[in-house]
Amino acid sequence: MIRKWILGILKFFVVDSTVNILGDLFEQPLVMWAFIGWGWLAVLVMLTSVVQTLMQMQ
Repeated sequence: MIRKWILGILKFFVVDSTVNILGDLFEQPLVMWAFIGWGWLAVLVMLTSVVQTLMQMQ
C-alpha cells in the first residue's frame, strides 16, 4: 500500500513533470530552441569556470 503511494508520488513529480516540460518545449519555434541551447551552453561554461577556479585554489 505504501509502496504504491510512493510510486504514485514519484510518477507525478518525475514522469508527468518531464512530459509536460518536453511537450511545452516541442511546441516552441526553432528560435526558442537556439536560446535554450545558448542558455545551457552558458551554464556549462560557468560551471567549468567555477571548477577550474576551485582546482587552482588548492
